Amino acid sequence: MKTMKYLKLALLALVAVFATTSCMDDDWKDPNSETSPYGNNSIQETNVVSIAKLKNTYGPKQKDEINDTVRIADGTQIKGIVTGNDIEGNIYSQISIQDDSDKPGIIISVAQGGLSGQLQIGQEVLINVGGLYYGTYRSQPQLGVAYHDSSKDQNYPSRISRADWQNRFKVIGKPNASKIKVQVFSTNPDASKGELNVADLLDADVAYKYAGCLVTLKGVEFAMGDGKTTLAPEDEGKTLGYGVTRYFKGYDKTNKQIGIRTSCYAEFAANLVPQGVVDVTGVLSCYKSSAKYNHTVQLALRRFSDIKASESK
Repeated sequence: MKTMKYLKLALLALVAVFATTSCMDDDWKDPNSETSPYGNNSIQETNVVSIAKLKNTYGPKQKDEINDTVRIADGTQIKGIVTGNDIEGNIYSQISIQDDSDKPGIIISVAQGGLSGQLQIGQEVLINVGGLYYGTYRSQPQLGVAYHDSSKDQNYPSRISRADWQNRFKVIGKPNASKIKVQVFSTNPDASKGELNVADLLDADVAYKYAGCLVTLKGVEFAMGDGKTTLAPEDEGKTLGYGVTRYFKGYDKTNKQIGIRTSCYAEFAANLVPQGVVDVTGVLSCYKSSAKYNHTVQLALRRFSDIKASESK
C-alpha cells in the first residue's frame, strides 16, 4: 500500500513538472516569436491607406495653418516603418513613421515614455487611426487627439493616452532599419542619387512635403560650433519650452533658418555643438508661430550619433 501511495505521489509530482514547464513555455513564447508583448495583436488589416493618402485627404495647407485639426474617419488604418523614437530622450512623447513606398512620413503624439523599448527604429507597425485627429501644431503636421486651448481659442492634435495607444497599434515582424528610405539634402547635391539641395528646404512646399520624414543634410556646418557652446543648456531652454535650436551656417538668420532642435532633457543635451563639416540625420519638422512669418526647419536627432563627419568632398 505504501508503495502504491509513493507511486501516486511521484506521478502527481511529474504531472506538476510538465504543467510548470508548459506554463513557462507559454510565458516565453512571445519574446522568441513574431508575436509582440506590446500593442494589440488582434488588429487585422482591413482599411489601410498610405500615409501620403492620409495627409492628402485630411491635411490642411500646413504652411498656411498654424493650429488646426480634422477628425479621421472610423476604421481608417495606416502602416509604416518607425523612423524616430525616444531612444536617447530627444524625441519626447512622439514617434515618427514612414511609408516604405515614397518616403512620406508622419509624427504621432503619444502620452507615454519609453516608446523606443516597444517600437524600435525600423519596426513595421499597423495602426488604427480612426477617430484620431490629423492637424497642425504651430504649422507642424501630426496625429493625436483633439485639444482645444481655450486661452488662445486654438485647436491642435495632442497626445494619445497610453491605454488608447496600446490598443491601436500592432507590431509586424522584426525591426529592419534598412527598410527606411532617407531623403538626402546636400550642399553639393548629386541629382543622379535623388539628392536635393539643402537650400530647397527654404521653399515651404518642399519643407512641408518632407515634414515628419527622416532626412539627412549633407555637408553642413553649425554656426555655433566654437568648441564651447553646448547643444541644449537648461538655462537657455527654460524660456523656449526647454528645447534649443542650433542653426547651420548660412541658415541662421531670420526668415532663413535651418538647424537641429534638442531637448534640454536629451541624454546628449550637454554635448558640445560639433565643429567642422558634418552630415546630420533627423526627423524633419517645420514650425512657425504666426502665418505672417516664414517657416523654420528643424531636425530632431534620435541619438547623438546621427551627427557624423561629412562624407561630402
